[in-house]
Amino acid sequence: GEVYGEKHAKSPALSTWGDPVLLKTEVHLTSVEDAECHWPDTELNRRRKRFCSKVEGYGSVCSCKDPTPIEFNPDPLKDNKVFDVPVAVIAGNRPNYLYRMLRSLLSAQGVNPQMITVFIDGYYEEPMDVVELFGLSGIQHTPISIKNARVSQHYKASLTATFNLFPDAKFAVVLEEDLDISVDFFSFLSQSIHLLEEDESLYCISAWNDQGYEHTAEDPSLLYRVETMPGLGWVLRKNLYKDELEPKWPTPEKLWDWDMWMRMPEQRKGRECIIPDISRSYHFGIVGLNMNGYFHEAYFKKHKFNTVPNVQLKNVESLRKDAYETEIHRLLGEAEVLDHSKNPCEDSFVPDTEGKVYVMFIRMEQEADFTTWTQLAKCLHIWDLDVRGNHKGLWRLFRKKNHFLVVGVPASPYSSKKPSSVTPIYMEPPAKEEGAVAVPAVAAAEQT
Repeated sequence: GEVYGEKHAKSPALSTWGDPVLLKTEVHLTSVEDAECHWPDTELNRRRKRFCSKVEGYGSVCSCKDPTPIEFNPDPLKDNKVFDVPVAVIAGNRPNYLYRMLRSLLSAQGVNPQMITVFIDGYYEEPMDVVELFGLSGIQHTPISIKNARVSQHYKASLTATFNLFPDAKFAVVLEEDLDISVDFFSFLSQSIHLLEEDESLYCISAWNDQGYEHTAEDPSLLYRVETMPGLGWVLRKNLYKDELEPKWPTPEKLWDWDMWMRMPEQRKGRECIIPDISRSYHFGIVGLNMNGYFHEAYFKKHKFNTVPNVQLKNVESLRKDAYETEIHRLLGEAEVLDHSKNPCEDSFVPDTEGKVYVMFIRMEQEADFTTWTQLAKCLHIWDLDVRGNHKGLWRLFRKKNHFLVVGVPASPYSSKKPSSVTPIYMEPPAKEEGAVAVPAVAAAEQT
């Protein structure tokens, strides 16, 4: 843009500030009439005009010459099983995040804008302005409680309202305002949602793979069953919410995270979630109650995000409870056992091949013994703050474009696949001194 004036004051030394700067200049103002854009008089542009008269900071949305589209018209989805499933967008006072999120959501193939409701925690104007810019429905909710409990109560109110607004719905898609949504998000759900209806051993379908990083996820058509509830773009069954979760949802005085509560055994009851190998959502939010720039850089920035449209999911029926066991046993039967005398943190632990299946066995004395897994996760630079993405003591990921299986021995029922000559790898927790590195060690006694 045009420069109206410049001035500076030099600092005499690095240890001191320069003199104060006072800049005077003239700025020629334009009249309101001259500043207004003369867009064609359409419903879309009336929404745009209302928005641009109230807020700033949204780039070319308000450009007179070539404004950014606010309607996207993605291709319809053939045989869309989720067209009539309500979508609840959970939002607060982060309007720029909400703007980015809704652009990606409305660009996804198969989206039905009529089913989207944005729930705003508080009576903030700008988030509602963003909602109205896109012609969507928004509901403002009176905040209840503080910190984690406030977020938890907002989720409860939003989920309850969703099923009240859409009483015939069997499911709800739950999204947050700081997520990018993949172009095939609804296609992914459309191909898998029948499993959630038919298989009572399932808890949810999630678009997010906690362990799906750029270096550990490879196949956009592949799905897993996991014992953890990832969230970050997921499908909730109405009867699960109304019959089980809503009646005992944490009360306002409990400063609990709603998602950690949902992951507790008392709620999950042994049920599992279906997730993709490559996530269909991307968490871009850096500002939030439980988020900062460092944490995002370390654990979220390098998550792999699917950009391929029209992905045909494979072996969807093998995700049913019994069929999945058959699939895991098939994979383990095909897998080549890696050299357990090598350091699993080293790149050379996995051969320089592609498309093969490898397995390693780690020490896991009982179901809650994640000592070695946590150290392995640290050195592989994947999620290591708690244990996620496992199924009966087995983890599935990719290394060097090879399917890489990790089995915990003897806790996992798949321990029987371990050859008697193989000693499970044990990795010591790091010493307390800063910079200590986990080192693998063989178990004291061989597990068979």
